[in-house]
Amino acid sequence: MEDLVVAGLNITAHVTEIQERGYTVVEDFLLTEEVERIRHAFNTEVPITEMRAIGTDTGKTWRAHNLLAKTRAVDHLFLDQRLRALIEGVIGKRTQINVTTLFNILPGETEQLLHQDDGLWPIPRPHPPFLCNALIAFDDFDVENGATQLVPYSHTWHDRPVDQSVQRTQVAMKSGSMLVWEGALWHGGGANTSTGRERMGFFMSHQVNYLRPQEIQLVSVPREVAREMPKELQRQLGYHRFGLGVDGRDPIDVLKDGVVVNPAAKAAAGWRK
Repeated sequence: MEDLVVAGLNITAHVTEIQERGYTVVEDFLLTEEVERIRHAFNTEVPITEMRAIGTDTGKTWRAHNLLAKTRAVDHLFLDQRLRALIEGVIGKRTQINVTTLFNILPGETEQLLHQDDGLWPIPRPHPPFLCNALIAFDDFDVENGATQLVPYSHTWHDRPVDQSVQRTQVAMKSGSMLVWEGALWHGGGANTSTGRERMGFFMSHQVNYLRPQEIQLVSVPREVAREMPKELQRQLGYHRFGLGVDGRDPIDVLKDGVVVNPAAKAAAGWRK
């Protein structure tokens, strides 16, 4: 069987690498001009907050969650054919957005604790992959400014809890490159020990669409905003046609017209006539 290649990217090779060691790096995923356009949106359009979590308490991390309610600058990335093929290659075709985050790691930030992103769902291990993360570097990521730390092959270690003393690898990558990893992989942000160098990135997490996401996109993205999105992005928000939908109707139709009771429905007495 031939490898699947999408827009010049060998999807089969990258998915195989994720399955085997837990992660892969796609170099030059975005051009410099695109990185700078999104960076500008982050700096000028998107409200951010200070985050202290997963072992850090310095206030040197800035994050903007719920991104699709705040900017249209990255809508197209969620529909990128290469990203879609990678995500579906890892967790299957029934996917939805779990988390959307722009972040900036400032000089002086300490390292995160190693963790597994799929540990939030109480599903016994081993289990099939149900979470896949992608991280696009806006600045160059290196050891000095805290490049992401990973523990290769740890997504297959189902017999032990996360061990903070284990040896890990820091993934250096150039601006515009993308790191993709399976949700069970042990990972954490590195310490930014640089002088005056920030580390900005864009994090996209996807999961199978039959699990509850961390960010409830159906609530967090206003309906008037969601109505203007492309249909496939609406599906990724959670307006997917699954089971009974909304009283038998496609959720996207309900998003458009607000009708939550099927127009064909009538009281039982009416059916008896």
